[in-house]
Amino acid sequence: MRDDYPTDTQVPPGHLVPTEHQPEYLDFQVAPATPISQTHNVGMALADAQVAYGRSEAIAAIHAESGSTYTYGRLARESQELASGLIRYGIRKGDRIAYSTANDPAAIIVMLAAWKAGAIVVPIPANTRATEIADYVEDTRPRILFVHPRAGNLEAVEAQKEALGFEAIYAFADEGVETGFPSWTDLFHKNTLPTVDVDCNHPAIIWHTGGTTGRPKGCYHTHKRFLAAGLSFGVGAGVRAGQRWASAAPIGHALGIIHSTIYSMLNGATVVFIENFSDARHLLACIEKYRITHFTALMITWGKMAVELRNGLDWKEESLTRCFAMWQTASSADIFDFWKNRGIELLNNFGSTSFANWVLIPPLDEPTPRAALGKPMPGYQVEAVEITNGELRVLPRGELGRMAVRGPSGLTYWNHPDYQKRDVVDGWTVCDDIIRYDETGFAHYLGRSDYMISTAGFKVAPIEVEQALSKHPSVKEVAVIPAPCPVRYEQVCAFIVLNPGFTPGSELKKELRNLVSNELSPYKAPRIIRFIDALPRDSVGKVQGALVKKLLDAPETSAH
Repeated sequence: MRDDYPTDTQVPPGHLVPTEHQPEYLDFQVAPATPISQTHNVGMALADAQVAYGRSEAIAAIHAESGSTYTYGRLARESQELASGLIRYGIRKGDRIAYSTANDPAAIIVMLAAWKAGAIVVPIPANTRATEIADYVEDTRPRILFVHPRAGNLEAVEAQKEALGFEAIYAFADEGVETGFPSWTDLFHKNTLPTVDVDCNHPAIIWHTGGTTGRPKGCYHTHKRFLAAGLSFGVGAGVRAGQRWASAAPIGHALGIIHSTIYSMLNGATVVFIENFSDARHLLACIEKYRITHFTALMITWGKMAVELRNGLDWKEESLTRCFAMWQTASSADIFDFWKNRGIELLNNFGSTSFANWVLIPPLDEPTPRAALGKPMPGYQVEAVEITNGELRVLPRGELGRMAVRGPSGLTYWNHPDYQKRDVVDGWTVCDDIIRYDETGFAHYLGRSDYMISTAGFKVAPIEVEQALSKHPSVKEVAVIPAPCPVRYEQVCAFIVLNPGFTPGSELKKELRNLVSNELSPYKAPRIIRFIDALPRDSVGKVQGALVKKLLDAPETSAH
């Protein structure tokens, strides 16, 4: 099944994926009586539909820092008033509307309003500088930008507002802060207009990849695919009214968006917005104060919270029922054990901007092996595959292969036809990630395909070397990558952050190599070991392999 896009839109010609290059979508709906209709609109589904279900006075969102609450009824009403203002302004179906904001429910109102007005939402991460914002603008050409005084980039936007080329820039209100832009409330109209009739196959959102191989690339999801992903998540994660969901993720990134919209609100739950999510002590206080039931953060964030508790912070946790720790690494065992001893199991998963969903998740009804990604989300097929001469072959259990996914959502690039042809093969979205299924059907993550190491004719998955090295008491964190070798083609290289009390040097390197040789085949032992102060990470805390590779060119200091 593939989608026919509507033509009555302001989307530029050639920017959407033609039918023959789209993923092969699989049908998914919660029940036969509730299919996604041809006019289903994300803005209506997240707010107005919840009101129709009798949840008008139920709390949809909480702003942790201020304590402000937003009911589904309030979100439906205020988003309709803003949508009416956007329509009166002249926003047409398919126009793009961008926002760059701190974690504030106001961002939800903007998204809901844009969708109701027929526009496409373009998130721009907070703290993005003017030159970076220009990349998003050049790619998507938004007409309006909404900015937040606490987003960390207001001055950059003010300095470059003419060069950026927005028709209009509106600022969210922040008491006592002069922004130099008109207030977003100037757009609100009490005399509301009807929601624009939008085909469910019309794009709803364009967000961008992390750009690890260059400038960020946009991919989009239609109203239908975005909603289908959220309904799938609701079933697979058991989301329901009364739960409180929160994440240590920014609302300008995919995780923060889906966590705050189609994961929670679409399924009747409450989302708690935490602005200062980089402060571990503050996160713990918010979990306790707002009785959060489901919490998602990177493993490094769980580690920071563990440090606060080890240092004696008094914390009473009585609400958490399911916790997700994304990007678990070989160095995560100590953090995992700490939380396990407190009665909290940190669950892994795998998701991507390509799917607007976690396509692998630990099942609700069976125990999951430590660090396993889980099993496919309802409605999705996830396989380990190999691709030879453009043909895709599904591999049997136990074999390593690239992850390939089919389901109710999939990868559709915005104006990148060459990448689309490369990354969608035989209807499958093919990821640059290596997985293996064990005999019980659980998927395990083995790293990115471009970081697999080919040495002397053998293949080495970096994660298995990282897991072996992490068993040494000196190793706090480790990243293993391929390094060029004139004899072996590539050799195993390990960058290691040491725990306090250990001295870097040749003797320690020998110990570490021997450990790997005893645990694994000798050819997997790292021939290069570098001790460093910290692993390079991106703005959300994920280790950046491309930046680790650049460390190969840096001279090793005498101290290390």
